Amino acid sequence: MITKLIVQIDNETVGHLWLDEKKIFCFQYEVSWIKTSRIPLSLSIPLREKPYLDDESRAFFANLLPEQKIREVIARNLGLSLQNDFGLLAKIGGDCAGAVSLYPEGGLLPKENTYTPLSTSELLKIIKELPQRPLLAGELGFRLSLAGAQKKLPVYFSEQKFSLTHGDAPSNYIIKPPIEILDGTVENEAFCMALAGEVGLNVPHSFIYDLEGLLVFVIKRYDRTLFDNVIKRLHQEDFCQALNIYPEYKYENEGGPSFVQCVNLVRTKSNRSGKDVLSVLDWLIFNFLIGNSDAHGKNVSFLLLPQGPVLAPFYDLISTRIYGHFGLAEGLAMGIGGEHSPEAIQRKQWELLAEEIKIKPKFLISRVLIIAHKIQNVRLKLFKETFGLYTCDSLYRLNEFISNSCDKAIRSLS
Repeated sequence: MITKLIVQIDNETVGHLWLDEKKIFCFQYEVSWIKTSRIPLSLSIPLREKPYLDDESRAFFANLLPEQKIREVIARNLGLSLQNDFGLLAKIGGDCAGAVSLYPEGGLLPKENTYTPLSTSELLKIIKELPQRPLLAGELGFRLSLAGAQKKLPVYFSEQKFSLTHGDAPSNYIIKPPIEILDGTVENEAFCMALAGEVGLNVPHSFIYDLEGLLVFVIKRYDRTLFDNVIKRLHQEDFCQALNIYPEYKYENEGGPSFVQCVNLVRTKSNRSGKDVLSVLDWLIFNFLIGNSDAHGKNVSFLLLPQGPVLAPFYDLISTRIYGHFGLAEGLAMGIGGEHSPEAIQRKQWELLAEEIKIKPKFLISRVLIIAHKIQNVRLKLFKETFGLYTCDSLYRLNEFISNSCDKAIRSLS
């Protein structure tokens, strides 16, 4: 039975995680890490010699794991209890989001750093089997964990070729196949991410890839960088981790982060707070205008760098409201001026939000108008020149929705 896990950041030991006799999470930093590094495991777990007991650290580690149905399948495949966070981390925590890795103490740490090239048909087979084998959990040599409820596959991508990672080899891209019950999610996310970049949001490179007729969304990992032609992991954490909130409570109406909390977190913790407060404000506005009701606290992150925390590039930008006919909840994950119904957001709600985050209402209103006009100015050109070859109905619905959403915002705030 595994009793203790080694916690590493980019192959350097940070500390140890264990369960006490009551199966409570306990974490303690290595003294050497405290003395030589300025980077904490989490903003909610500051550097200190005294151990974090009584589940003080559990929320951070729980947020490294997949959620919902993916978690259920992985737990079943590995013969583990669904609620056994520690056991899941021991089995699949070798390559998590950011630079964190967890390995059983006393076991052999991976030394190999290899990639297995995949043909298109081999990759397609793996993608199609993800519902039964999420993240390849249980396969010999694979210890991958990505948070979230959607199926994903971390890969190495170079020179138009995909490879699987083995041992300690870091991935540099993530593949997201379409969501089965929703039409055009790949095209939807790719368009929204590209649109975000066009209007000035910081987003990673992404694209659509055709796997023998199956379109998948491919996105570059912002938590990876090239140093001397070697891929290095960058430490990061989402806002639920930074605020010590469990993943099952990621929505504001369930106790998750509010936008006011997010702004306060950026304002007090970011190494470039002025720029990052404006960026996270643009993120909220953009998500509102494209109809992304799933912009919760796990969909915005910090990069924890030696010089201090900075807001990470944005990800998971997708219009969810165009799928209202599927019965998806349309209420905003984070309220605007106390209001969670998108249809009810008017000038009053934006002005209330401005007061809550201590900025001038006039400035916030002008920011909404600027982004709405930018979207309208680039939307059709982007659609025709880059996405015109995709005849997906959801893309047409998306364009119509975004146009109407921006027009409504411009009329109500001008």
